[in-house]
Amino acid sequence: MAGVKEFKDLIELNEYVTKKIEMTGLTSETFRFYADVVRANNHSTGLYIDVSQPYTAKNGTRNIEITVYVPRYLAPKILEVIKVSNVKELVGKKWIFQGKLSFFRDRMSFTFYADTIAPMGESEIEKRRKEILKELEVRNLLMKEKHDLSELPPIKKIAIITSKSAAGYEDFLKNLTVHYLYRPIVHLYESPMQGAQTASGIILALNRIRKSNIDYDVVVIARGGGARSDLMYFDDLSLGIEIAKFNEYCPILSGIGHERDFTIPDYVAWKRFATPTEVARAISKQIEDNVKKLDDSYNDLRILLSNVFKVYERTVELGLIDYMKKVIGSDFIKIVKDLDETYEKIENFVSYKINDSSQRLSEDFLRFISNSLENKLKSKKDSVENFEKILERDISILLSNKETMLNETFQELLKREEFAPLLFGGALVMKSGHFVKSIRQMKIGDKLDLFLKDGKVKTKVVTEKKIKKEELYGGHTLFRN
Repeated sequence: MAGVKEFKDLIELNEYVTKKIEMTGLTSETFRFYADVVRANNHSTGLYIDVSQPYTAKNGTRNIEITVYVPRYLAPKILEVIKVSNVKELVGKKWIFQGKLSFFRDRMSFTFYADTIAPMGESEIEKRRKEILKELEVRNLLMKEKHDLSELPPIKKIAIITSKSAAGYEDFLKNLTVHYLYRPIVHLYESPMQGAQTASGIILALNRIRKSNIDYDVVVIARGGGARSDLMYFDDLSLGIEIAKFNEYCPILSGIGHERDFTIPDYVAWKRFATPTEVARAISKQIEDNVKKLDDSYNDLRILLSNVFKVYERTVELGLIDYMKKVIGSDFIKIVKDLDETYEKIENFVSYKINDSSQRLSEDFLRFISNSLENKLKSKKDSVENFEKILERDISILLSNKETMLNETFQELLKREEFAPLLFGGALVMKSGHFVKSIRQMKIGDKLDLFLKDGKVKTKVVTEKKIKKEELYGGHTLFRN
């Protein structure tokens, strides 16, 4: 017969219908409805509830009936939440049911597989929440202190407890708008976010986080909006206790429902946010604020160091002689003059032919000069040490606790042989910021900086003369003018 599907037996029909139902996706959708309970019975496999709804048909009023099945492992928790000690208390009242349709192939019939039962109206839900809050307050577990994410270090690792398919999880990831260089790691710990398994699922996830040995910066509990009956399973005393204690291990951020919705986790979490989106945006801002603070600190340090080395350069360039005057004392010029006269006398002595006795005399004189100079320098030891202490104090103010670095660098600089000429009435020659130690390093046209004991002179090489080796070291001449 055209348009008629023919099957050889009931099994073939069953397989065809089952396949069609699976193709529609009907049994994978979640439904919610309101209905009156007409019968309720406990069974070894679970709870069976018959619900009925009258409707008017052409041939009169009829009832639509369906069986609601609650698995054995869910039934006790659901009855506890809705405060029903005996299943018979369900009969004669209207309830909210939520779950999925289940197709039983053996009977070729549908049963509603419920994971949530809630009372009509909000009064009972609110009443139960207040009782839990009172118990948490007695145990001193309510979060009374207001926290801000700025109290935490930059957030780098996040554990989020939610359902992978939940819209709240997608909203969280989408609003985590941090530059990829600073984007935190997000680890998902899956848990049911509705129905009787909500509280136990979140507690199990918290235990997995603790056992992971990963130092998360925050833990986020996220769920998108929904009806009050969806959120009532978050109102659980055990869950509230677990979250309150977990805050000692890692801060928990709650983002459950809409802005108007409050559940038990919101009262015990380290910080409550209205939605998963708000949590993600707050975390993004915390990271961005820390990155900006880091950038500002880097720039401040860069500017500070730049200024420090500019001051340091000026100190070396313009204040070196003043520094040496303070170290050696007010007799600096006199010492230099004495040194000049001493070397002049030495030059006169060695310019003549001398006999053995005069040789001893010159050696005695040289020893006298050496001892005299040594005594002069020793007499300044205390003043040098005192000045170094004063200098260290002044530099510490300038460098904001960077005194050690600069003081050691400055002291090392003074030990360099390039500065020796200044002690003997000579000059330092620099070209392009580098010391000139040989005439071979200069050529006509070079611009030079000459540093003398009382200032700085800029000059330019206009002529060049080769000095013979024997002219430089010949005879008895030690110094040439």
